[in-house]
Amino acid sequence: MPVTKSAMAQWIGLSALSFAQWMCAPTSDASQCQGGEQLDRPKIGLVLGGGGARGGAHVGVLKYLEQSHIPVDVIAGTSMGAIIGGLYASGMTAAEIEAVLSDTPWSDLFNDGKPRSQRTLRRKTDDELNLHGPKFGLGKDSALLPSGAVAGQKIGLLFERLITERTRINSFDQLPIPYRAVAADLVTGDPVLLDSGQLSLAMRSSMSVPGAFDPVRSGDLLLVDGGIVNNVPVDIVRDMGADIVIAVDVSTPEMSAEKLNNLLSVVNQLSTLMVSSNTEQSLASLGEGDILLKPALGDEFSSADFEKISGTIPLGYESATARAETLSALAIPKSSYTSWRERLDSCTSPPPELMFVRLENRSRFSNEVIEQKISLQPGDPLDYARLEQDIASIYGLGFIRQAQYRVVEEAGATGLVIEVDQDQRGTDFIESGLGLSGDGHGTSLDLRAAYLKTDLNDKGGEFRAAIQLGSEFGLSLDSYLPLDKRLRWSINPGIFASRRSLLYYDDNGHPLIELDVAEYGGELSIGREFGHHLGLFAGVNRYAGEVSINIGDPSLQSYRFDGGEFVLRGIFDRLDDRYMPSQGGYMHLEYVRSMDELGADAEFEQIKFSMFAAQSWNQHTLWLSSRFNTTLDDQVPAYALFTGGGFLNMSGFDKDELIGQHFGLSMLGYRYRWGQGGLLPAYVGTTLEFGNAGERASDVYREGVLNGSVYLGYNSPLGPLYLGYGWSEASSGLLFLRLGAILGSESIGRR
Repeated sequence: MPVTKSAMAQWIGLSALSFAQWMCAPTSDASQCQGGEQLDRPKIGLVLGGGGARGGAHVGVLKYLEQSHIPVDVIAGTSMGAIIGGLYASGMTAAEIEAVLSDTPWSDLFNDGKPRSQRTLRRKTDDELNLHGPKFGLGKDSALLPSGAVAGQKIGLLFERLITERTRINSFDQLPIPYRAVAADLVTGDPVLLDSGQLSLAMRSSMSVPGAFDPVRSGDLLLVDGGIVNNVPVDIVRDMGADIVIAVDVSTPEMSAEKLNNLLSVVNQLSTLMVSSNTEQSLASLGEGDILLKPALGDEFSSADFEKISGTIPLGYESATARAETLSALAIPKSSYTSWRERLDSCTSPPPELMFVRLENRSRFSNEVIEQKISLQPGDPLDYARLEQDIASIYGLGFIRQAQYRVVEEAGATGLVIEVDQDQRGTDFIESGLGLSGDGHGTSLDLRAAYLKTDLNDKGGEFRAAIQLGSEFGLSLDSYLPLDKRLRWSINPGIFASRRSLLYYDDNGHPLIELDVAEYGGELSIGREFGHHLGLFAGVNRYAGEVSINIGDPSLQSYRFDGGEFVLRGIFDRLDDRYMPSQGGYMHLEYVRSMDELGADAEFEQIKFSMFAAQSWNQHTLWLSSRFNTTLDDQVPAYALFTGGGFLNMSGFDKDELIGQHFGLSMLGYRYRWGQGGLLPAYVGTTLEFGNAGERASDVYREGVLNGSVYLGYNSPLGPLYLGYGWSEASSGLLFLRLGAILGSESIGRR
């Protein structure tokens, strides 16, 4: 970060004060944490093997050792064993580690996606395009896909906070308990012993299952899960000077032939065989005085079932209890154990005062943009809550693979290093989406694709070209150009084209007139964003088009039109999901004035308002929604009429079956989550809706129609899928199928 003269003076003053405090304050001897003290007993080495969620059993073993006053002098671990071992080596107790395992939301931890409510407004508006499919990197310097399903953003932050709250060292010999982690080099397949550096990163490296997590780059090495080379590293604690080894094996047993009946089971078996081979070799090296603990985890606990990890802890305790007679020989007197534990506690230190804050930025954004997101400054105490908010704000900019931090000691000063890495797929992307709907008038399918460039400038300027083909045609090219380093102001130029059908129905729901509306034009707006939730925009649209008669009175004539509009728009968006919302709120207010000064054939004014709110309690979700679109002078041309109909938009009517100068509805909805995956739908729900379209604003509710829906919903990989029945007091009802967005625009290129 830039350093001013006043900042330099402040840094010098703080450095002098810190040095004086360091000289005068009582400190613990660093050698106390190096494990080099003379022992009048055998040195005990603890080996914690890999096994994913089954590794929670290690905590049960630690609980038994603590209760039996059995000290641990050195620790080596692999994968989950490296995590549990690293936390224990940092000074945490078994009870503290158990609390971490119990309190951690594992399903969220293994999902690097930032909650939508915390994303920037720019990223939230991406949902308007309904590009729900995967994004692929494009270009010679881009990767088509990331190197792992999970980058480890949340896991890395959790590990770093847990470790730096207690100790900040470079050599793992200086930890309260000397420690080693085992990883593997993905390039050569060789084992890699991690004995220094960033402890949280060592833990993260050792558990990076190939394909599931990004490899961790260390110099020329690509580090992955050490289980493939040394799952129970007995030899490591031997090299650390252990006289007696306590080894804990939580590896997954091999499956029988009867269970190898699908691709997933075969892949899992291959992984198990790779690990079991080196595990057997390690366990064979155990000597007569060593102790092997093998918790009876069986088939009940899989390596991936982290939601059940707390259930493995008692089984680890039971495995130690079963060897109580042998383990008791390693116990020391209570007073000696208390002294040993006090020595560990003396090695930990409270969060420090920051002497410097340094940014290592490898993203598409300039340093100045990232620095605006960092609130911690030199001289501040290390506040983990503020720091993680800063990191979340950086990560929320979008297309960031990881934003992490390190607390480091350099030249006697404690500081903060924040690292920001660009998405591995690069800065250019191909996006895709699919829209599918079916009702009483047939089925429509829309394919969507887009090219997105995210590095037009160092403020994160973007360009997107999107196209929609199918029942409706749409094309849009737009740019997002931030004007300031805080990304508050932006200019948004764009051009668009679309072709759609507009149907007028009789009282029996049969189409009387079908208009074909084709439009093309451009728009320019300037926007001001307030935080992540609110944005205000002002701009102009200039367009032209043609209305053609496909079905209807032959005497009706096709005609061309020109339009020019001034637009004011406000958006508030704190919804957790625009496709299947469960929490938060959304509001959209827009004023449109068509003016002949801007080239319009027809002058009119319109106001569009919509709001949607969702609140969930466990498996229950309540929806509340309202929409009111009105024409102030009741003289809007056909191409600017409002339409309604379709799921959550007067669900008892076909899409766009309702049409008029005004349209409004109010909706109350309820949804119940009754499944999380598989072939069954994830949700069942119902809505109650009231509204209508009319030629006068008073007609909307005075002649309102009661209708609603019952539906099944499933959040599929292709997007949210809804199958249901819409009913109306004015018609016999209809079956509907919907794949795609349920809120906002359904088409690309429409104004």
